[in-house]
Amino acid sequence: MANFLYVPILRWKQGEQGALKHVVAGDRQRMLPIADVQILESGVAQPKLIQQMSRSAGEEHPIGIDLTDAYTGGPVPHAALVDVCLRLRREGIKAWPTIRATAGLADFAGLMVFKGFEALIIRARPGIKINELDFVIAETRKACGRQTAIYLVLDLYAVGERDPVAEAAAIAGVVAHYCSMPGLTQVAFAAGSFPMSLGGLKPGINNFIVRQEVAIWQALKTNAGCERVVFGDYGVTNPEPLEEIDPTKMNPAAAIRYALPTQWRIIRGSGVRSKGKGGMGQYNDLCRLLIALPDYSGKEFSYGDERYNFHAQPGTSSGSYMTWRRDATSHHIVLTVRALATGAM
Repeated sequence: MANFLYVPILRWKQGEQGALKHVVAGDRQRMLPIADVQILESGVAQPKLIQQMSRSAGEEHPIGIDLTDAYTGGPVPHAALVDVCLRLRREGIKAWPTIRATAGLADFAGLMVFKGFEALIIRARPGIKINELDFVIAETRKACGRQTAIYLVLDLYAVGERDPVAEAAAIAGVVAHYCSMPGLTQVAFAAGSFPMSLGGLKPGINNFIVRQEVAIWQALKTNAGCERVVFGDYGVTNPEPLEEIDPTKMNPAAAIRYALPTQWRIIRGSGVRSKGKGGMGQYNDLCRLLIALPDYSGKEFSYGDERYNFHAQPGTSSGSYMTWRRDATSHHIVLTVRALATGAM
């Protein structure tokens, strides 16, 4: 079974779908993306999700399917997750069920429905105890047999500005425990620290935000038994969901969220509805600033980088909020997987 370098957790909206669609095969084969599906259609057929996955995930490489965000009022029923994954697989998509550890604990007897999948992912967030997670892993292995590969993602969720060394020390024992557990194919650490809002940043090119999840992972790997833990993140999105806001009352700033190996450079304009500031057209100016910087990876680096170069040219469109997120995510996941492959992170 494949080993991966990177586990990007993608809020499965149009921007993230577009970013994954354009990842070249050499990069894609090194990553195991997890799609946090936000919406399921009524009924069981799920034609929109199948179309999205066919277009963006493709048929050559696996993608984890997590339906938790699409359900309210309780854990995702195992049978419902299996049904969606089987529908995707019938269309040629290598859909791997992603089970929340709490759901596995709530219905451990029902884990047998996952038998027959070549691989599945167990995703554990803070709050579940080690003995409980051990039990879920053991019951999953018992239910699925020896032929199923099990990937464990220890998901710290939103880490904000926590001290990386202290955070790594706090979880090192747990990570080492699972890295040495027989029967697990790989163990990944994942977290997200991108801020909920960029409102406190000034317009210009010199805004930098530390990628705290990278710093924690780097500190974590210095601990005995944690050397092989895989890196995962939430890209240029805060893990915590935004509250519903009336879009007519928002005045978001034009901005580029540009990933570097250990930080993000934020190139920020003014609110797009602020009078006299240039509206959405500010984005073209920001792209011109970006491609002139030494941090710019070049237009051939990723699909997102090609689009930044495109929008920097005279007379081009300014794109949309969706394409801004798509291009930032595209650059982020490509830069991250290549930095991991070359040891630059």
